[in-house]
Amino acid sequence: MPTIANFLKGISFENVKGTLFNFGFRAGGIFAKFLLVVYISKEMSLEALGLYNIVAVTVAWSVYVIGFEFYAYSLRHIVGESPDVISRHVFNQMAFHITGFSFLLVLSPFLVVLDFVPLVVLHYFILITVFDQMSQECFRILIALERSQFANFIYLIKSGLWVYPLLLLPLVFGIDIHIHLILGAWLAGTVLSFLFGMWKLWTLRLLRFRSVRLDWPWIKQGIVVAFPFLIISVAQITMDFADRYLIDYFLGKTEVGVYSFYYGIASVPTTLITSVLVAQYYPRVINVYKFNRPEAEKRDVIKRFLWQCIGLAIITSVAALALINLLLDYVNRKELLDQISLFYLMLLQVIMFAVQVVVQTILYAKHFDRALLYSALTGAVANVVLNILLIPVLGLYGATVSTIVAMLLILTIRTIVYYTQKKTDHEGI
Repeated sequence: MPTIANFLKGISFENVKGTLFNFGFRAGGIFAKFLLVVYISKEMSLEALGLYNIVAVTVAWSVYVIGFEFYAYSLRHIVGESPDVISRHVFNQMAFHITGFSFLLVLSPFLVVLDFVPLVVLHYFILITVFDQMSQECFRILIALERSQFANFIYLIKSGLWVYPLLLLPLVFGIDIHIHLILGAWLAGTVLSFLFGMWKLWTLRLLRFRSVRLDWPWIKQGIVVAFPFLIISVAQITMDFADRYLIDYFLGKTEVGVYSFYYGIASVPTTLITSVLVAQYYPRVINVYKFNRPEAEKRDVIKRFLWQCIGLAIITSVAALALINLLLDYVNRKELLDQISLFYLMLLQVIMFAVQVVVQTILYAKHFDRALLYSALTGAVANVVLNILLIPVLGLYGATVSTIVAMLLILTIRTIVYYTQKKTDHEGI
């Protein structure tokens, strides 16, 4: 068991500056989205917040589907390789994603029919999804190359930097913000993020495609390997976002707005863990298993990963608890004040996530893809069924309980798999 002295050993600005920069970039994006949610809640309406959140969730779904989680295959080939090899993989991955964009154009009208995306904002939805996907792939490649600071910089541009000038419009110019203005600013942020990402890849000599050709066998193999990860991600995002659609169906967009308000704040700790710590440790964990590093090195990397995740989860959760009442006093909406206990319940997910994401990363690095797939599917099915059963009875609390139970189920299954294989190869945290 690591002591506090061991945990603090060797800490200096040089050792932690990468984490601090990543934290700052991600915190800037999260704070921007937080300000936007507060503005919509206070100055517009909870129904408008519900509409914005439904569109945002549909973009997130679409990015996963058209991207096919192909990066789960390609990153294993990129980590530790030469620029020439990486360029070849990047070229073929880009060629693959063009097909995904074609499917988006064909299928997007069905989202209008299903009332997921209003027709008047469909063009925003399509363009945001395309550029968000391309920017996300730049981010992932840079993470694999251990360029996490620049990766988080372009993520900041995409995820929230565009909010700051948007919110200046009513303050400085007296211009009212509406949904079209919000989506237009979001689109501008994704385009700029993509351009910065491509520029960085160019400077790293990873976009030199003169002698590169399409490698259809590599792409086909990637589709086979990535498909289970697509199912895993769709299952995960189903668990994360299906409640929004079901709340909209059973309770309406105003209740979606209430739920989204609290969920957006309660998810800050998990977002920071994912973007700051997972972004740094993801390639490290892959490296120590891919190149069969000494056991002591593996244990050291994983211990630090685990304890930093738990520490960040506790610190950010405590901060959220301390600030939530001040925020509610500022927004001053009775619908939110009446549901404050919903927020406390949501925070139970944070520690579970902090442990689960470490176990998930190890299983991915060790190619335990089936365990990840089956556990994700089990959690997603449980989540949807529980939401359908509990939301009509318990309202928003039913959605939160459903998520907690599903996350606990996934954590239990993956931990059992981890400790089972640990007995076989004598590895562990």
